[in-house]
Amino acid sequence: MSMNKVNIILCTYNGEKYIEKQLDSILNQTYQNIDIYIHDDGSKDCTLEKVKLVKERNRTNKKIIILNETNNLGYPECFIKTLLDADKSDYYAFSDQDDIWNPDKIERAVKCLDDCKDIHKKPVLYYSAVDYYDEELNFKRHSRFATTLKKKTNDLGLLEFLFGGEPLGMTYVFNNKVRDALEKTHELNFREFKDGFIKIYCAAAGKVVYDRKSSAKYVRHPTATTAASNPDSMIKRYFAMFDEMFLKKDTYEYFRNIVEVLLLYFSDEISEENKKLLQLFTRPNYIYKRMKKVFYNGRFRNVFTDEIAYRLLFLTGRV
Repeated sequence: MSMNKVNIILCTYNGEKYIEKQLDSILNQTYQNIDIYIHDDGSKDCTLEKVKLVKERNRTNKKIIILNETNNLGYPECFIKTLLDADKSDYYAFSDQDDIWNPDKIERAVKCLDDCKDIHKKPVLYYSAVDYYDEELNFKRHSRFATTLKKKTNDLGLLEFLFGGEPLGMTYVFNNKVRDALEKTHELNFREFKDGFIKIYCAAAGKVVYDRKSSAKYVRHPTATTAASNPDSMIKRYFAMFDEMFLKKDTYEYFRNIVEVLLLYFSDEISEENKKLLQLFTRPNYIYKRMKKVFYNGRFRNVFTDEIAYRLLFLTGRV
């Protein structure tokens, strides 16, 4: 029986300090049937030279293919264009330049995807917990979603993944239905769609397989600004979350765009129950929609304080 092929989509930019370790962690995967497609997004340092050195000394069965060496496309366009420019595969995985994968990351993902029914008929996403590390590779914490999740993984649906799930694209592995959906949104000029779209699309129209076991070291740098980037300070994390959720003007525009695109272009793939849930988050945000969301039967977040925060967002019309 042949092993399913996995394309790794890796984009680099000024990552000379990290890229060799990450590429080594991919080349040392226990799963063998892998091709690595790399787009350098106009690095000013020696990133591309280091990629070429790793390619030259690679003695594994895993191929490294360098695409689009000079274009400065920006994020996430560089990932989507590389995904679409690469040869077709059975599965696809995104990789950042500065993380370190556990040796069995792809093997576990492929096993989970292979075990899914209708893997070729519905969009399916595998993603996992990670362990957070600082720049010196000191362990900071495990994924919060994994540690606070009460349900069994196979019981999770759209409700859990609409606002939660701690999705990190560098753990994503997905099938051709997802690739084709990204190609469609790209052609429709929704160029900002990547991690959030994939997670909600699969939860609404197919399946999300969440692995509580960590698959990688997620390296956070001092310059990172997201709430998740402050793992050693709960107070800083909540201040960052408050700023992002309640003060920033366009925090949820991206989310609304995803919901409306799904209902407009992928409606035939989505169940009636999931359509009704998504329709609560379309524009305009009438008062009756707000009330339905405030009193919706079910939990959007695992942590109680997070759940209260989102119900307040619903009440104020932010979401």
